[in-house]
Amino acid sequence: MEELDLDSGVDCRINNSGQLYIERKLPFLLVYRTPGDGRDEVIETMIRNEASFLICPERLYPAYRLLVLKIVSQLSDEYGAFLLIEIWPDVNAIGSENRTAGFELYGPADSLPQSMSALRDSVRKIDLAGLAPEITLNVSGKRGPGHLQALLSKEELKQMECLLLGLKVKPFYRNMETGQVYPILERKLYAGFGEIFRKSVFDFINVQGTHRISGFQSLARRGVNPDTWEIDRQLVDIDSQIQFLLLVSPVNTDQAWSEFKKNQYRKTPVFHYRMLPNDPELLKRSLFNLPIENIEDPTLGFLFRDKRNEIDKMLTMLRHRNTTDFLYSGLQLFGNVKPPLLKAAREILEVFPVTVPAVREEHESYGAAEFAALARNELIYMQKQWPGVSTRVEIKDTISDLMVNKGVLSIPARVKIPKKRAEALIQHEIGTHVLTYYNGKNQPLQLLSSGVPGYEELQEGIAVLTEYLTSALSVSRMQILAARVIAVESMIREQNFIRTFEELTDGYHFSPDKAFYVSTRVYRGGGFAKDAVYLRGLFQVVRYLKEGKPLEALLIGKIQYKYLSVVEELIARRILKPAEIKPRYLTDPTALRRLAAIQSIDKISELVNIGL
Repeated sequence: MEELDLDSGVDCRINNSGQLYIERKLPFLLVYRTPGDGRDEVIETMIRNEASFLICPERLYPAYRLLVLKIVSQLSDEYGAFLLIEIWPDVNAIGSENRTAGFELYGPADSLPQSMSALRDSVRKIDLAGLAPEITLNVSGKRGPGHLQALLSKEELKQMECLLLGLKVKPFYRNMETGQVYPILERKLYAGFGEIFRKSVFDFINVQGTHRISGFQSLARRGVNPDTWEIDRQLVDIDSQIQFLLLVSPVNTDQAWSEFKKNQYRKTPVFHYRMLPNDPELLKRSLFNLPIENIEDPTLGFLFRDKRNEIDKMLTMLRHRNTTDFLYSGLQLFGNVKPPLLKAAREILEVFPVTVPAVREEHESYGAAEFAALARNELIYMQKQWPGVSTRVEIKDTISDLMVNKGVLSIPARVKIPKKRAEALIQHEIGTHVLTYYNGKNQPLQLLSSGVPGYEELQEGIAVLTEYLTSALSVSRMQILAARVIAVESMIREQNFIRTFEELTDGYHFSPDKAFYVSTRVYRGGGFAKDAVYLRGLFQVVRYLKEGKPLEALLIGKIQYKYLSVVEELIARRILKPAEIKPRYLTDPTALRRLAAIQSIDKISELVNIGL
């Protein structure tokens, strides 16, 4: 038998509608023999999402049977075993009123291989938008549609150490009367099936075969349709036009503070904002014109839909800037302040109470130009690791806080940075926010540079952690992070600037100027819940590190904790690569010792450098 050249893959079209596709050498093949009276497009797409499949008109299969035999023989020799699965829809269920998500799994009559058991157990866990998947095991000689001969004979399967399974799928994803596909169920099926199938192959090969596979996601398809990257680019382009943080930051903070003092802290300050450069409604039109529903890859489709929803909410917030609706939309993005977080913030201020009267120590400090020089030096350090890093830094007189936008650090013109905290702020802004932007830019998935949905929490948690690693997470800094949580909770509960200001000054003894700037950040735009993510993110990162997981994995781009499994899958599929740019602190022995010490930390307050 002449060997196939599978090293470079196979992509063979069959009679316009069929296809034999083998992306690379893999220990499995999915088969769907399409009937002459109509194909099931959902079953086809489910199979096409995988890296090795045959879709063939059932009348033509006898002509391709020998080819399947060659594929199984060759790859079974290489892996020590092979898994062949035929999938077909339950045509008898069409028109039925039964709305259960039903599957029938066919396997050997004499035993129940681990692979079959794993597939059965995994099917029951598929998230199908409220439908409870049911699976029936049929241990018999039948492995395909009853009117067709088996793909291969029992003797052929035995000789090649090949396991043949059959999976019949009830078309629960269709309207039984009209035949129309339910889009949400369809997407859930694609995502769920891909994962359980790859896990089953992984279990089968690791038990039956001689070839060890590193993880089930390494069996997934690596190729991505170019149209997917174009949608990624357009999503990032729309996101970059929003300039969200800049547009919700007041331009008159210093003037508002002067007026607030003048009015004896009794009159709610009035904030002014930059004009919106784009019409949110027009951006929404562009956003929802993106054909995300056409993305074949279920993982990337899931990620893009989530990002579209986030951008939609951000545009809604901008449209409602300076109204209470701004707050409610923001709570959907940034979340509420849950009791455990509020309790932790209060405990921090009990462990590190604010001194009254405040004693302001004089420290040597850097001005804007000096701090900009330090920032450029750090950017040059990163540029040596990846030439795509820009060393651009801006000094602006229209902002009151350090700000990173699209990899560019903006510094307030009148800023004074204490020299003791300069390195911590460099690593916070450059070593985290800028670094993850460029690590994302260095990936084919550009969404990692602008930020996956909800990335702020993890991003700010890492940024605060770098202050600890550089021995500069001060008492006053931790007090401010706790104050932000308390102010956000107060804002959500009271929605009154004066009451929140008084809670910080009278209840926790913050100076009026600090209480004002904390309250301003929280009440900007109409009520901004984002400031609670700093402390919440720090807790999240510490929990992650205490599990023994690597910090470097969090620096691949602007990601969120719940998407780590998505990133790991895309790395396993070689769609993404590990982060190329590393922060300077990961070469510092002191920082590495402090990183290791997190394993023994019981309370977040132990991160504080008391000397600052």
